[in-house]
Amino acid sequence: MIYDQVSEFISQFPVQQLERNDILYHQDDTPQFIYFIKKGLVGLFHITENGKETFLRVFSDKAMLGHRSYFAEQNYHATAICLSKTEIIKVPKEKCEEVCATSPSFLKMVLKRVATDLAEAELRLSHIQDKTAKQRIAEALLFLKLKYPDITWTRKEIAEYSSSTHESVARLMTELEELKIIKKIGRDFEILDKDKLLHF
Repeated sequence: MIYDQVSEFISQFPVQQLERNDILYHQDDTPQFIYFIKKGLVGLFHITENGKETFLRVFSDKAMLGHRSYFAEQNYHATAICLSKTEIIKVPKEKCEEVCATSPSFLKMVLKRVATDLAEAELRLSHIQDKTAKQRIAEALLFLKLKYPDITWTRKEIAEYSSSTHESVARLMTELEELKIIKKIGRDFEILDKDKLLHF
């Protein structure tokens, strides 16, 4: 993981404590930092010209973000928002340029991370195109709850993550509860049968 590989370098920068719903950067902002998550969750959202908001992905402990736009010299294509209390390390632009000029190994690590991100994005897009809305929602429920068990995901966030609609998520969750595959607990839910949910 790149965080561990550059831990000595980033340790010289302060850790910033952020709360749920705090914004790291907005879509169309000009990159001024590369961000490292020491602990917490950050969601990436894109807003289209007609105002539709799409939940692109989640970053968790030891993730790096903001690097693609920084190295591409492009404005951010999405907004990064904290989904829980989060500890962030921000590496300023001038320090990034300094280490890149003196450490080819750092650039190689970043390039490897960018290439991995691209492969994961392509696979996710391929899977979305091949699956039904029910399958996408079921997988999103499983992924989000198992990977981030302490987060209460809203129906809207689940819909955005699964490229579905709020209404479809609500209907399917009711159906899954009737089948005793999940149990709704207020706004949250518990998975009762992981295998059935995975193969729903």
